[in-house]
Amino acid sequence: MIRSFVLLLTCCCVLSDGAADEAAMVQFAGQTMGTTYSVKIFEPSNSDGIDDLRIAIDAVLRRVNDQMSTYLKSSEISRFNESDSTDWFDVSPEFAAVVETAQQVSAKTDGAFDITVGPLVNAWNFGPTPRTQVAPTVELIERLRESVGYRKLSVRREPPALKKSIPELKIDLSAIAKGHGVDRVAEFLNELGFEDVFVEIGGEVRTSGSKAGQWWKVGIQMPDAASDQWTIAHSLSTGAGDDQSMATSGDYRNFFEADGVRYSHTIDPRTGRPIEHNLASVSVVTERCGDADAWATALNVLGPDAGLEAAQREKLNALLISRTEDGFVPNGTGTLARYAQTQMATRGETVNGSPWATMAITTIAFATILMAMAVGVIFGRKAISGSCGGIANKANDDGSIACGLCSNPADACKELREKMQTAKNLK
Repeated sequence: MIRSFVLLLTCCCVLSDGAADEAAMVQFAGQTMGTTYSVKIFEPSNSDGIDDLRIAIDAVLRRVNDQMSTYLKSSEISRFNESDSTDWFDVSPEFAAVVETAQQVSAKTDGAFDITVGPLVNAWNFGPTPRTQVAPTVELIERLRESVGYRKLSVRREPPALKKSIPELKIDLSAIAKGHGVDRVAEFLNELGFEDVFVEIGGEVRTSGSKAGQWWKVGIQMPDAASDQWTIAHSLSTGAGDDQSMATSGDYRNFFEADGVRYSHTIDPRTGRPIEHNLASVSVVTERCGDADAWATALNVLGPDAGLEAAQREKLNALLISRTEDGFVPNGTGTLARYAQTQMATRGETVNGSPWATMAITTIAFATILMAMAVGVIFGRKAISGSCGGIANKANDDGSIACGLCSNPADACKELREKMQTAKNLK
């Protein structure tokens, strides 16, 4: 009974927490970095000059590509990769900052995250060259590993420059550049005075401010290439000055199969081979999207156990979803731990603790909800309305039942009511 109530309440809150005035939302999208981007700005007082703003955002993204795209021969990264000099190579301040962040994550994960892994990525058919659907030989892997390693790369911020210790070293920022691009666009909009923004590039997201006082929400997809179901809808920024980002890394979209073996696009730089553990998806929430992007990849390489330990050690907000014979099993840290705890509680299992701990968490949540409802009844003289299908429902003027917690029920809630009514009519 307790489990059912908490699950219903969580589901309702996830489905809808109120809808902002869409007419006041300026939205546009485009293509960048081999993927798509979208920008949403809640600016009810002024939507003039949106075409100029779109052009300005495209210019910001072009600048990121000019610095970090391996597909452009004239980019900073391509020129650095083509150079066989082991002297300091001048780069832009932004480029140096991104590489510095990457190197910090590499050091904290003992090389599980490594931007020098590009040659191995290419050898495994996940680079810019056409795929052969053939796994590289052991000899090729070992030879390429000699030219890979984050310790062979140095970076400085003043003056901004990179340095190779071996001439053949090359770098690839694809595991952090999208997140950095999101940061650049979000910060650009904030500098222009737009406080309430949502920026997304290829699934990496950063938000600031709010949507007419409502939460910006980001869905975490079920790690299953055959479906577009959402595991959770997580609320990010909830007010001015509260910037948050989310990035997700998984193996369920990009892979190839050869001789009955499935090869993930995520390469472990420490072995030179695709990851083989059962961790299917990792989502990380941080302030800056570049950090979330890098850490999501790093935890994905580390795997379910070492990844969870690293997330706990670094005090990250992370959700790790693993494949098991019984389906997908979540585990989490920080603000994302509650989703794992809720889902596991419904299965009668535990997350990082005993079943008594899970029962205590559920009981406390249930007691808190009841207390909040009781206070509302005592001081507000309002009937208890509960959650969707909860202890009591509130009837609309048309006789339908609405969520007491969802003032503007989402389509999912409406569909649920329609299904319930259809089932009732068939009896």
